Amino acid sequence: MTEQQLQDFLHRCIPATAALHIRVVSCGADGVALLMPHAPNRNHKNTVFGGSTALGATVCGWALVHLNCPEAAGNIVIQSSEIRYTAPAHGDLLLSVRSPDAAEWAHCREMLARRGKGKINLAVSGFSDGVLAAEWAGRYVVLAA
Repeated sequence: MTEQQLQDFLHRCIPATAALHIRVVSCGADGVALLMPHAPNRNHKNTVFGGSTALGATVCGWALVHLNCPEAAGNIVIQSSEIRYTAPAHGDLLLSVRSPDAAEWAHCREMLARRGKGKINLAVSGFSDGVLAAEWAGRYVVLAA
């Protein structure tokens, strides 16, 4: 899937991503990066709104699971997440997630095949103007299509 295909898919299936002008910068089985422009995501302090950051991080991880588990046909939900805001985001926010090791994906797929449900933990980092602004961790559940 190309960056444009993933972005079109996200904008169509998760309308908030279009409303917040989220753009796919890169995507592949090894990682995903999304750009959240400052203007449509700013708060009254002229920094990126925490809710936008949390939504973007959740979508970033979701996209990686979608790319790694196409057999689920997008049947992926977030089970739990936690976010830590480390600095104000005064500019655009670049969110990125790196793929966990192959053994974790294999375990997720094995559980999906055996039980109809697999789980995977991911971590997303958010940088604004080169400064770490947020660290997010979440668990996704992948369900049989």
